[in-house]
Amino acid sequence: MGWATQKIRSITGNDAAESAYILSAYWVDETPWSGEALDTALRILSIPKVLLERDVDPAYSLHHAELVERTLLAEGFEHAGIVPFGIKGISIGYASWSGVVYYPVAEQRSLAEYDLVHCELAVQSLWAYSDHLNRMIEHGIDPSVPEEYGWRFVRGARSRIANARPLENEQHRSMRNAILATCEIESYLAQAIETLRDSVGG
Repeated sequence: MGWATQKIRSITGNDAAESAYILSAYWVDETPWSGEALDTALRILSIPKVLLERDVDPAYSLHHAELVERTLLAEGFEHAGIVPFGIKGISIGYASWSGVVYYPVAEQRSLAEYDLVHCELAVQSLWAYSDHLNRMIEHGIDPSVPEEYGWRFVRGARSRIANARPLENEQHRSMRNAILATCEIESYLAQAIETLRDSVGG
């Protein structure tokens, strides 16, 4: 979080800017695992904090995480918040609240890296914008934004990320639906539209 905050401040020139969260996205090119172990490893990557415990001394956290990882790889790892979006024989993909992971088994038939990155950047930038508006409301401030980024902008952006395109393939649709379902952005965007409609300058 500290690194992300410093990066944002250096890019924007705003010393008050902060990172609200970090979402992990992993594109896996190679893996030492196969079968069930591979599937488990990718599930763990979608929720990496499952390896950490609050009360472990930072000096021992890596060693402890390695022990937890070995146990999970041996016993398997399931979580209700993980949504799969791969296609058997072509790809393995998982999305969760914490992150997204994708492994192209058949590289020429799977999604392109660009597809995942483009979708994640669109969704996460809108999520961050909505979160910014919510934080203003929680501090008793009526959001005021430039007209081009008002409720009509958010409504249009919501339509672009939520609705399938005519030439969109099944893999892309599954990825988009999994990411939207796990980040809960649609309710955030609905609230942002309502907030901006009610605010001055929205």
